[in-house]
Amino acid sequence: MADHGLKADLLAMLAEQKSVLERTGAGIPGPVSVENKREQREMFVRHADRLEELLTDGRWPTVARVGPDASRAAWLIAQHADTQVHLQRQAVRLLRAAVQNDEAPPRELAFLEDRLAVNEGRFQVYGTQIADVVEGRPVPWPSIDPDNLDQRRAEVGIESFSANAARYSPDRA
Repeated sequence: MADHGLKADLLAMLAEQKSVLERTGAGIPGPVSVENKREQREMFVRHADRLEELLTDGRWPTVARVGPDASRAAWLIAQHADTQVHLQRQAVRLLRAAVQNDEAPPRELAFLEDRLAVNEGRFQVYGTQIADVVEGRPVPWPSIDPDNLDQRRAEVGIESFSANAARYSPDRA
């Protein structure tokens, strides 16, 4: 059963996010101006506020409800809600229930759980959140049990840390 209003809201926010991030230079090497960072943050906060309203029914916007693009948009909005940890907690709870019912990918839950952990000052589980890139190598925020990190990543469909890190290397072909 599709929820067309929810889908439309999520897709509109995704389109705005892509536009703002593209225009303000996110993802491009080098510094981003304070004004551009402020504009990005305003958008992230506004979108998180709207997502919080959309989640009042207590259900995650799954692919079955809103389609793959809108479902991913909900996840991206929650991922970027760094100043609204209460929303990230709510999103983790709802997304976890959806994953347990095979209605959402465990990979998305892993990324959001790690993001929440970092925002709360805890160690991450899957090593998905990068603190910095030094000499072309990603430096992750601390993770629990680093020796078994790749096993946990594989269990939720995330490539090994070394395979992911290879994409950062300036030496890659």
